[in-house]
Amino acid sequence: MNTLDSQIITNLVFRTKSGDRKAFSNLCELFSPKLIHIAKRMSVSQEDAEGLVQEIFILIWEKRENLNPDFSFNTYLLTILKSKLYKKVKSEARKTANQKYAIQHLGQESGIAESEVIHEELNMLSSKATENFPKQQKQISLLKGLENLTACKIASKLGLSKGTMGNHFYQAE
Repeated sequence: MNTLDSQIITNLVFRTKSGDRKAFSNLCELFSPKLIHIAKRMSVSQEDAEGLVQEIFILIWEKRENLNPDFSFNTYLLTILKSKLYKKVKSEARKTANQKYAIQHLGQESGIAESEVIHEELNMLSSKATENFPKQQKQISLLKGLENLTACKIASKLGLSKGTMGNHFYQAE
């Protein structure tokens, strides 16, 4: 990246920090394709990659007053993407481990009761974690966690715009 590009991005970040929606939109247009490409290289589907990038830019807009135009915006974006991907992989690994554990213990008589107890405990913990959420955030959390739906599919199912869905999705996380 040359100095002129760097200056343009710094200016866009500064203007975004001040609440300039057009500057923010320009940042989204500049960096979204790169972030989607990186996410897809990390074995994320196109739809999930787009959802992650949407979440990232929603987060940036909501926290725009914390932006520092003197720091690399590119590095900032990549750090957020890395964190989001890590959380996604960790969540999927946990779900897989829980499923494998339940399957392994289904055939054993004592294991069936133990598996049911563990399953009930997980459901209870999940319910407690979401009980104070507003209604839509609770629905979104349940659809994401139990049905493993993407942000786009949840938005479609609940009749929400992608922006509204993204806000609820981020808050529910």
